[in-house]
Amino acid sequence: MTNPPAHTLTGQQVRLLGHIATESTARTIAADPELPWERAEVDAAVKDLLAATGTRTASQLVAWGTAHRIITDTSQPCAALTADIRLPQRLRGVLVGWVGGRTAPELAADVGIATTTVRSYGRDLRAWLGVRSQVQASIAAVLADLVLLSDIDPAWPAEPLHHAASCSQAA
Repeated sequence: MTNPPAHTLTGQQVRLLGHIATESTARTIAADPELPWERAEVDAAVKDLLAATGTRTASQLVAWGTAHRIITDTSQPCAALTADIRLPQRLRGVLVGWVGGRTAPELAADVGIATTTVRSYGRDLRAWLGVRSQVQASIAAVLADLVLLSDIDPAWPAEPLHHAASCSQAA
């Protein structure tokens, strides 16, 4: 098993990723004394971080950060980390789409359903996982092995994070 590639993020980018994982506002990020950006510059810094990681959305970005073990927990307790969750296929499809950087309109087109139906599935999925947001669902999905690393990045192994971790520790 090959581990996901090592990240090459700067300390400031890692800190910004932490803020995104906890869903900080641009105002909170700009107020962080360890980050150099004014409030108006935060969006550009996030776009740069997405480009640096090869991700498209905040949900994929935090899944990427979790796979790299930069993010190690959800910002609040969630059911997915304490229970054996067996998701219905339609909800798993939404979750895989989120960690893969798909938007609601893209997921709707992929499956041939309305965008409002995808959003409804998203609400159901967040309830199943016991989280309040799509970002937290993506983190929980990786930590609870509900998605494969290849769902985040097709170049990565088709195995869950903890299997990858146990394989790398055994090597």
